[in-house]
Amino acid sequence: MAFVEVRCFSYSHPGSVEPVLREINLSFDRGDFVVVTGKSGCGKSTLGKALAGFLFQDEPPDYSGEIIVNGTDMSQVPLYAASERVAYVQQNAEDQFCTLSVMDEVAFGLENRCIEPAEIDERINEALAVVKGLDLKERDLASLSGGEKQKVAIASMLALSPDVLILDEPTSNLDPIATQNVFSTLHSMRESRDITVIIIEHKLTQLEPFEPKLVVLENGQIAPISAIPAFQSSLGSEIPLHREKIPSGERDEENPPLIALSNINLKLGGRPILKNISLALFPGEFVGLMGPNGSGKSTLLQTLMGLHQPDSGDRTGFGRDLAKTKTSALVKDIGDIFQNPDHQLFTQSVWEEAVLTAQNLGMLSEEKKAAAKDWLDRLGLSGKLSTHPQRLSYGEKRRLNLIAMILHEPGLLLIDEFLIGQDMANAHTWMSLLAAYVSKGNTVLLVNHHADLTQIYCDRVVFLDEGQIVIDASTDEAFVQMKELGYDAFLPQSLKEKTNA
Repeated sequence: MAFVEVRCFSYSHPGSVEPVLREINLSFDRGDFVVVTGKSGCGKSTLGKALAGFLFQDEPPDYSGEIIVNGTDMSQVPLYAASERVAYVQQNAEDQFCTLSVMDEVAFGLENRCIEPAEIDERINEALAVVKGLDLKERDLASLSGGEKQKVAIASMLALSPDVLILDEPTSNLDPIATQNVFSTLHSMRESRDITVIIIEHKLTQLEPFEPKLVVLENGQIAPISAIPAFQSSLGSEIPLHREKIPSGERDEENPPLIALSNINLKLGGRPILKNISLALFPGEFVGLMGPNGSGKSTLLQTLMGLHQPDSGDRTGFGRDLAKTKTSALVKDIGDIFQNPDHQLFTQSVWEEAVLTAQNLGMLSEEKKAAAKDWLDRLGLSGKLSTHPQRLSYGEKRRLNLIAMILHEPGLLLIDEFLIGQDMANAHTWMSLLAAYVSKGNTVLLVNHHADLTQIYCDRVVFLDEGQIVIDASTDEAFVQMKELGYDAFLPQSLKEKTNA
């Protein structure tokens, strides 16, 4: 018997008619390095939760078949016993947090297993070192960036020394350097610790050097081996050759800024987060915001929206002094899509969620309702209008967030890492839609670690590091400056290949 056996497994969510997984058969040996991939919503996360025993806590669970890990039938043991075999890092790090501080979070599972305090301290340090997160040890979880939270979530599971480690898009919020570090560490760790590592991931390019076993899901089923090469070759097939961009240098003379920050300084919890930030955004720009984890990108977006009040500096926009303007008064002009999709889901159905903001602003005309239906159709949600938003996949939630914020057509869209949970086909669809939105004279500021997409679609790149803007230039020039300043990991693949040639 293989170390991990999935035998003819099917599963349906409670209240659902159609199974989300159908007749899954898989087997992995101890020490295997496995990557599960497929289009958004195909059942990848559900398969991960099944392997970890999460799905069998329903009353009663609707499944057939077996999942055996190291001789244990995962459907027949309580969750605390299943966690002795399999550790599962969830797609949304916040969903698994149980405490308020980094140290307590990594220690939580160990304390529940009655590990000796001295060993707990040793394992905390070891696990945080693996994810390059020792500097986070004394921090509160609420003070962390999305990428930093992801590091802590991974460390808390590594500390348990499981037989099988499952990670659901573990690098979705991580910058390119941290992404490569995590993948390299996981690959070497499965050899040194003799554990099976299963990664649910869209970033196949970064994983190719490790020669993983590849599992492709299609509509809840395992794609045949013969289909895998076609799937891999299709990943970049929808990449456009170019996009018409705003000529560099023209925007200053022709248009006043839509919104501007001048000499902004901001501390949170006594820590300097933004340092002397001056930034102007102009109508009709598609701007990519890049930088390492913890550099202040999310905080910058929240400051533009008025969710943080700077300690010093000026903010103006839409003909107003933003320091004297309530955030609620900016909603008509600024759409803000948070990093965590669950933070912006408020209603009982996909349709209600899609039209909520426009309705609250008194802008839900018949024309807007028709536009909402069109957006839902283009983003693959038209068949789920009555579905509760929390029943959607992570990637589907992100798409719903976008519709809710873009329907009333704000002049400025602030978007924090919206490509999380998206396959490349969906990512290009999204970016094309945003480019079309920009072509109407609107402005998009997008936090994004995907350099290839930034290169294709963005007119301009702003690069933050340690709370300061170190680069603000047209996209092509920005990547030249990144190379000169040593930020090679943030370059698109085409420029990396030229550098290595």
